[in-house]
Amino acid sequence: MRAWVAKRRDAGVLLESPSRVGEMLAPFELLVMDVTDQGQRRPTKVARLMPIGARVAIIELISPKLVWFKNWEFVLSGTEEVVDALGKQSVAQSWLCKLALPNSSMKLKAVHTHKEGHELPRRTLFDRFSINTKGMLSITSCHASALGRHTILAEIRSEATTRAPEAALIDSELDWMSEERFSLSGFQQCAAHDEQSARLLRHGWLCELHVEEAAEVN
Repeated sequence: MRAWVAKRRDAGVLLESPSRVGEMLAPFELLVMDVTDQGQRRPTKVARLMPIGARVAIIELISPKLVWFKNWEFVLSGTEEVVDALGKQSVAQSWLCKLALPNSSMKLKAVHTHKEGHELPRRTLFDRFSINTKGMLSITSCHASALGRHTILAEIRSEATTRAPEAALIDSELDWMSEERFSLSGFQQCAAHDEQSARLLRHGWLCELHVEEAAEVN
């Protein structure tokens, strides 16, 4: 996804105001992926910021977590490696990101990747029968009574913000982010009905930017 990014810390120290990455006004390509840590030989998730058209990242964030999202701005929190006199040092870092939208009226389209806790075949996520929710995404921390602890809550709401969310994920995590899409996973709360008790089922969204098509006028 294309975004402008500002760092909130310098060598682990919280800055008075976020420091924008790069001197150009153009946005960067922001990617989140799993890579192999050559030192530990184990999979590691990283966020990488790359100039558009380039193949080499200028900075990266290790083990990024999507902790806040509103009005197309979001915060990724994780670990940054800096070099000091003793070598590589791991420090806290957060990126304040703002998506570069091609159209200001865009919404989020979230295709549901699970049904009743069962993961759907990937080929079905792109056909016209896929289940999806459109609206504005918000992500915040909250206390989830179903888990008995604080966690990350992702919600998609329509224009009427006072209404209940159209869809929600608790214990939400960012799985990956590519040039055009990103994936969120977590749990869906299912209310009790008939003889079935309330339960949490694995769920996820495949998210992309979306513009509502204007209705045809005859």
